[in-house]
Amino acid sequence: MNENEIGTGLAKLGALRSAEDDRSLARKVRKQDRRRIWLLTGLAALFWAIASAGVLFVAYVVLFHLYPKQQLVMRDSARRDFSTEQLIEIQASHFRAVEICTLVVAASFIAATLAAICTLALILVSRQATLKQINANLEDMFEQLQRQRLGPADAASRPAQE
Repeated sequence: MNENEIGTGLAKLGALRSAEDDRSLARKVRKQDRRRIWLLTGLAALFWAIASAGVLFVAYVVLFHLYPKQQLVMRDSARRDFSTEQLIEIQASHFRAVEICTLVVAASFIAATLAAICTLALILVSRQATLKQINANLEDMFEQLQRQRLGPADAASRPAQE
């Protein structure tokens, strides 16, 4: 198959393809883009919410549980109100709380990174979808201008000639 045959085949294919096929294809593409945008929006919102919840959880635990209890332990240990075993037990529970907070911060960082990636992908996909929509609208306007310029009699006879 040479270049001329490929060109002739493409020309015939273009002639066979109707405007309605183009419009239905454009609708399918827009529907797919809309689904992709909704999916990315949902994922980005979910990841941002997870990251925010993790940071708020750590701030709550540290500010309202860990720091006040640690200050109480330091004040009472200075007065020698605790035995060594009690002090070790309290310090071990505080260390476990710090470990959990560290894991939550790490998970929040991962969620924030995924949220940022989803947000960037959302920007790119929505921009691409907008350009596709503009392109489809321009094609529709071009077809309408062609029909107006050719007139009703010429527009009806033109596709038959191709």
